Amino acid sequence: MAFIFDMDGVIVDNHQFHFDAFVEFGKKHNINLTREGFNPNFGKTNSEIMKAIFGSHINEAEIKTLADEKEQMYRDIYKPHIKPVKGLPEFLENAVSRGIPVAMATSAPTENVVFTLAETGLGKYFGMVTDSSMVTRGKPDPEVYLKSAERLGIQPSECTVFEDSFAGIEAAKAAGMRVIGLATTYSKEELSGHVKDIFLNFEEISKFLETTS
Repeated sequence: MAFIFDMDGVIVDNHQFHFDAFVEFGKKHNINLTREGFNPNFGKTNSEIMKAIFGSHINEAEIKTLADEKEQMYRDIYKPHIKPVKGLPEFLENAVSRGIPVAMATSAPTENVVFTLAETGLGKYFGMVTDSSMVTRGKPDPEVYLKSAERLGIQPSECTVFEDSFAGIEAAKAAGMRVIGLATTYSKEELSGHVKDIFLNFEEISKFLETTS
């Protein structure tokens, strides 16, 4: 058995801060980004998001420049507010003490992973991280989860994934993994048609797993 965590919306509840950064980014580039129009992009890679915003004609160098700009805005906005999702440090400590392998699988860039783990103090728990720099296809493609299982040396069917986005849930299910939903980016009602087990935080998840294990 292994636990694999998405990052944005799972390790930290940062949906609003990412959206705020995208709004500021859009203003700078004279693009009006609405929540309804942008929500389907959560969970995808920056390459996919920038192509959705600017068009598929932009090249990789342009994508990197634009993505770096937006992510720096996000880190600056979020740094004073960053904290782990409620109950997560205790959940991770318990998992590690029980010898359960813990990994992260995220569409986020490496810089955001380093920022998040450093600012939350959770880096000691995640010895294995698979981020957007290590895959060619973002969620909902299962590549990031399959690669994580391969790197852990554990069968996908033995992995439990914690996800918050539609794309991420679809990716984990396509990888053949058990999925537990976090109602951070989307409400329980919005997630209900995509995943069976949905919780607000890791305190709730801990109680649930205790009763089902």
